[in-house]
Amino acid sequence: MTVIDNTIKYRAVIRDDDTDILAVLEEVATEIPIPLENQDAIETIIIQCRESGKSWVAVDAKRGVVGFALAKPDLHQRGAISLRYIGVSKESRGFGISAVLIEKLKNEGVPLTASVLHTNRSNMANRLVKEGFTKTGANDTETQFRWDP
Repeated sequence: MTVIDNTIKYRAVIRDDDTDILAVLEEVATEIPIPLENQDAIETIIIQCRESGKSWVAVDAKRGVVGFALAKPDLHQRGAISLRYIGVSKESRGFGISAVLIEKLKNEGVPLTASVLHTNRSNMANRLVKEGFTKTGANDTETQFRWDP
């Protein structure tokens, strides 16, 4: 494991982060999985989540964005925030970055929702449970989770 700069900072996503978020997304795409062949759709999600003001990044002084939590208001559950994607660059893993990003979302004090594809290979379903999310349903392609304050 590569040692990273221990001065990780967390902040809301800004426009200048879009390219760096996309780069980390591309790095972790096979684990999540994300259909990168439709890059316009992915870029649209990044922009929508950034513009919602609900998304966070983890920034390393040397490499820029090393992790992200893309979120926006949940269209199906009024008052809730939907965690669309969360990812941490491979060389920045093992330092609790995703846990801190989830904590930043929890600090909003509203319910959080997330869906994890059954093809996800990042152990995200287990991580969400570890962070206090409960399974609320499942279908043929994904499992839904919710955290309540």
